[in-house]
Amino acid sequence: MEKVDDLTREKLREWQMRRLEIKDRIQSHPEQTLELSRVLDLMDDEHAEILSQAEMIRTGEVANEPEPPADPAAPPLTGAYTLQLNVAAQSAEDLRRLLDMAVFELQQQVTAMATTADTGPHCGGMSGSLGEYRFELGGQGNA
Repeated sequence: MEKVDDLTREKLREWQMRRLEIKDRIQSHPEQTLELSRVLDLMDDEHAEILSQAEMIRTGEVANEPEPPADPAAPPLTGAYTLQLNVAAQSAEDLRRLLDMAVFELQQQVTAMATTADTGPHCGGMSGSLGEYRFELGGQGNA
């Protein structure tokens, strides 16, 4: 998978923070659940738009550049890594969206593990109107 550009990463981080704030508001103000659920649904569309723009950027970059040789500057991670991922969704489209979100979050965790000596389990997840995902990422020995 291509590396996500910084602008897209920032947009996704901001989107995730706003989504968590809305979920907190649902918990603290149950009387606003219906209204806030609609906002979450709109945010799902916004998330899809952010990802599609990132895809267009990747496609545009690939079309404008010659095929690069294998990247020798990025050494492979060494050690044993494990991943447990559980995803539940009502439709194939929701599943795709949840997988996109999970992969983005996992990439951040893998990067953090590769740059530190932290080999403890890293857990994450999210639940909402699309469904939910949970993961546990573990590693032993990093380069």
